[in-house]
Amino acid sequence: MSKRVVLVTGASSGFGRLTVEALARRGHTVFAGLRDVTGRNAKAAAELAEVAGSLHVVEIDVTDQDSADRAVREIIDAAGRIDVVVNNAGMIFPGPLEAFTAEEGQRQFDVNVLGALRVNRAALPHLRAQGSGRLIQIGSVGGLVTTPFTGLYAASKAALESLTAAWRHELAPYGIESVIVDAASYPTNIGLNAAMPADSARLAVYGEAFAGFTNAIVARSAEVGGDAGEVAEAVVELVEGTGHQLRKLVAPASQLEPLRTLDRVSAETSERVGAAMGVAAFMTR
Repeated sequence: MSKRVVLVTGASSGFGRLTVEALARRGHTVFAGLRDVTGRNAKAAAELAEVAGSLHVVEIDVTDQDSADRAVREIIDAAGRIDVVVNNAGMIFPGPLEAFTAEEGQRQFDVNVLGALRVNRAALPHLRAQGSGRLIQIGSVGGLVTTPFTGLYAASKAALESLTAAWRHELAPYGIESVIVDAASYPTNIGLNAAMPADSARLAVYGEAFAGFTNAIVARSAEVGGDAGEVAEAVVELVEGTGHQLRKLVAPASQLEPLRTLDRVSAETSERVGAAMGVAAFMTR
């Protein structure tokens, strides 16, 4: 197995933290991307610096193109190349859509969607010059199936699905793969750091239904269980493997079969639509 140089954004906690630690244990050269490494994430940065293996902390704010460019240049200067980008940085705005302002929606998309666009834009000239590389986006089952009170988050993850597919088609001629990991709900800090709607009055209109939905999700999560480490393991497989499909599903067994059916039907239908539109020759399976 050849060792890779990997950038993982949003590595202070959750899937990102588990992923950088798992990759470092496997002997890869890993750059853990964090915001504000001397401030709010100073403790996480110090802890990551102590992890065994070739693990380095790099400061990156995915909402800032200059920051993304600097981080990638730092990686190239230190390691001489970059092989894989894992776009993990994300946040969630749960609640009824009516209670959110357009500015809150913009913030949701700025991190979850435009963040990946910025980081990949910074890395792609280097990957293309190498003639190889891999873009891995951390998506969500919510990007495939939208439930109540997850509209902003689901919309951002659905947009990330589309970007991943477009990168896959456009970059294949340059030897660059693009894949998305669609994960079910696992216990991480993303829920603890959720940004609730600023309009408390409109949120209150949906209070009973929103509370019931939240309780149902929590109860179901406790029932089916799940280990967030499974997502990190899936990313490791994608970093080390070749010939991936567009989507890798990671979910408890009870959810996996219907999701696989949805994925298969979606892929088959996309091919048929592409053929009907006369653009099948430009699409990568």
